[in-house]
Amino acid sequence: MREIFQNGDVNRIIFPIFLFLVFFSALVMGKTKAYEGSLSSLIGIWEGFYEINPNQVDSGFVVFKSGGYDGQFFYFLAKDMFVGGDWDIILDSYYFRWHRIGLSFVSGGLSTLFGFQHYPVLTLSILFSTFIASFLCLRSLLPLKSRAFALIYLFSPYSINSNLLLVADSFFVSLAIIGYFFYKRSRYFSAIVFFTMAVFTRELGILFLLPVSFRFFVTKDYKRMFLFALPIFFFGCFLLYGRFFTPNHLGTNPLSFTDMIDFPFFGFFKSFVDSGEFHFQTKEFPKFIFLFSFLLVGFSLRKANVSDLYQSELLIPILGSLFVIFIAEEGYWRSFDNLSRMFTLILPLTLLYQSEKSFKSFQMFWALSILLMAFIPVRVFFISPGKEFFFAP
Repeated sequence: MREIFQNGDVNRIIFPIFLFLVFFSALVMGKTKAYEGSLSSLIGIWEGFYEINPNQVDSGFVVFKSGGYDGQFFYFLAKDMFVGGDWDIILDSYYFRWHRIGLSFVSGGLSTLFGFQHYPVLTLSILFSTFIASFLCLRSLLPLKSRAFALIYLFSPYSINSNLLLVADSFFVSLAIIGYFFYKRSRYFSAIVFFTMAVFTRELGILFLLPVSFRFFVTKDYKRMFLFALPIFFFGCFLLYGRFFTPNHLGTNPLSFTDMIDFPFFGFFKSFVDSGEFHFQTKEFPKFIFLFSFLLVGFSLRKANVSDLYQSELLIPILGSLFVIFIAEEGYWRSFDNLSRMFTLILPLTLLYQSEKSFKSFQMFWALSILLMAFIPVRVFFISPGKEFFFAP
């Protein structure tokens, strides 16, 4: 804490965090207003999954008659882990959801203590607290002259949108940044704990551990190499366990990773075609902002030195995130929420990478991110329509 709050930093930190809290609270109120202010509407429970999981949804929770979202799957997993435990849960795809249990495990554990009727506020509290902690860690990792840039992360449209949806992307990024902070401060046990949680939240966390383990291998520090490789081993064992001990139902649409990818940028072009006919609507304009952001970051890294051990610790996770966007199928490109979540990790890592290597294109990417941040409240208050719903009895 002493190295995070130093040189009179407290006042320069508290006020932006206060502004962020006010801004985020306003977005939450705007997003829930049409549903009598119920935070459970953020979960995005669809009537179809409510009906096939009749004993899982808490009384009084908002259920949409059409158009739920991924937050419901983290909720259902948490309920099944801590309340059901009989593997009767039915998701869209067991293989695609089950191994990303980090957020469900933490939220479900707290909800077991305080009651699952408080799941939405507890999950928001978890997401908010870890995000603020990661902001403080990222800020302290930046050079003194560059610490103001941490505000770009604090008001990241990608993290804010992820948290509004009660999904795990921002939580994963927060864990990864906190783990990276401890690693850079040579507090390796804490780093391993947070990196392990990150890996079990999203498998992309492995991309932090690989270059770190390789660095210790090159320096012949085999003990630390082994320790930082352990989370990968544990996660591999967990995946194998999930393959051999499957639930009673593999999901309504049991897709695997290969079903969610396409040839490079085919997903982008296909997203403008329906029933063989090309279409373009004004609401699809953000796709081009995301595409241009991808190209800016990719262009900046064209001369990056992957063989540099210190550069690779940030470079490999960035490249991994870009590759996911590169091969994303059309379903991702059709959704603003899905696309924005893909950039959640890229933004803070470019801030850290920029502190070592100066790239003008990164600054253009940050400017586009600020533009998208201005778009978020417009979308919440004026564009996104209210949906037909009912409260679970």
